[in-house]
Amino acid sequence: MNKNQIHCLKCIHYYSTHEPQTPRGCKLYGFKTQNIPAIVVKKQTGSECLGFELRQIKNKKASFHDKKYW
Repeated sequence: MNKNQIHCLKCIHYYSTHEPQTPRGCKLYGFKTQNIPAIVVKKQTGSECLGFELRQIKNKKASFHDKKYW
């Protein structure tokens, strides 16, 4: 993979549709597709996706020592 390639799975606009024919979607551009949305944008516009925003992933793991669970 190219270093500058956009990873839709890490974008806040990406979502899964749970539809077999169009399992991926982009909320920003408002479409569903069978391919990765950034590839569709590149094919249609000729330029890279300009709407990519990195999703903030909470990497906090649950601890059984935490009092809020007991």
